[in-house]
Amino acid sequence: MTEIGLALGGGAARGLAHLGVLRELEEAGIRISCLAGCSFGSLIAAAYACGTLAEVEDFFLHLNRTDLVHYCDLVFSGGVVGGQVLLAELRRLTRGLHFEDLPRPFAVVATDLETKSRVVLHRGSIAEAVRASMSVPGLLTPATVEGRTLVDGGLVEIVPVGTARLLGASRVAAVDVSSHRDVWTRAATRARRSVRGLQRECRRVATAARWLWPLPLPEPETTFPESGRPGWGMVRTVLTAFDITEARLRSTGPEQSADIIIRPRVEQVHGHQFYRAAELVAAGRAAARDSLPLLLVENHGRLARLG
Repeated sequence: MTEIGLALGGGAARGLAHLGVLRELEEAGIRISCLAGCSFGSLIAAAYACGTLAEVEDFFLHLNRTDLVHYCDLVFSGGVVGGQVLLAELRRLTRGLHFEDLPRPFAVVATDLETKSRVVLHRGSIAEAVRASMSVPGLLTPATVEGRTLVDGGLVEIVPVGTARLLGASRVAAVDVSSHRDVWTRAATRARRSVRGLQRECRRVATAARWLWPLPLPEPETTFPESGRPGWGMVRTVLTAFDITEARLRSTGPEQSADIIIRPRVEQVHGHQFYRAAELVAAGRAAARDSLPLLLVENHGRLARLG
C-alpha cells in the first residue's frame, strides 16, 4: 500500500478543501503515515487523526451564521474572541484525546510570540494544540501551552512540510489552500504597511526627542493586572505577528519543499466563507484526484524521528 506524509496548511474557510483531499486519498487506498497541520489545517488533521472527520464535515456542510456566533465569546483583550467556547468544542471533536493516544504520528504547528519561532506540538492535549495553532492574531486571544504564549502556526510555516518530515515522512504531500486574493490577507497587508509607516514616524519623533531629553523614556507596556507580568494586548500581538510574517516571507528554506503539492482551486474563496463548504470539499476532491498518478508511487525511503 502506498504511504505518504500529509501536511495540511492554513487558509481559514478554504481549509475545508482538506476534507475533500482526505476523502479522495482514503478511497484511493493511500495510507497516510503521519499528519502535520497548522491553523485551520490543524483542525482537519486532528479530526482525521481522532476519527471524527465525518462529524466535522457534516458540521460545516450544515453551518449557519447562528452557529458561528455561538463560538464568539467576545473579550477584546489580546484578541476579539476569547476562545474558551471554541476550546470546549475542540475537546469534543477530538474526543479529549492526547497525541500519545493516536495510532499514527501527528503534530500541530504554532508560533511562539516571545521567541518568534515555530513550535511543534506533539504531546499532551490535541484540543489545546489546535486551539493554539488556530489563534489568528487580533481575532483569537493567544493560547498558553506549557508556559508559552502561542498563536497561529501559519505565521512561521503556512504549510507544515518541514514538520511532517520531522514526524518521519520521507515523502510528503503538501495541501496548499493559501490565497493572496483573500480579503483578510489584503486587509492585513494594507494594515501592515500603515503600521510600518506609523512606526517610522514614531521613530523619527523619538530620535528628535532624544536631543531634548537624553535620558531613556519608558516604553508603554500591557500587563496582566494580577501579576504585573508583561502581557500580550491586541496591538502588541498583531505588531509582533507582522514582524514574524515578514521574516517568513523573506526566507525560503529547502526544508519547505514538498514531494507533491496539491493545490485545490479555491483562490477565489475568502477566509470567512464557510457557507461554501460543499464547493470547497468538491475542490479538494478534484485536486487530490488529479494528483493520484504522483501519489500512487511506492515509497521505500528511510524515516526520521521527532525528538
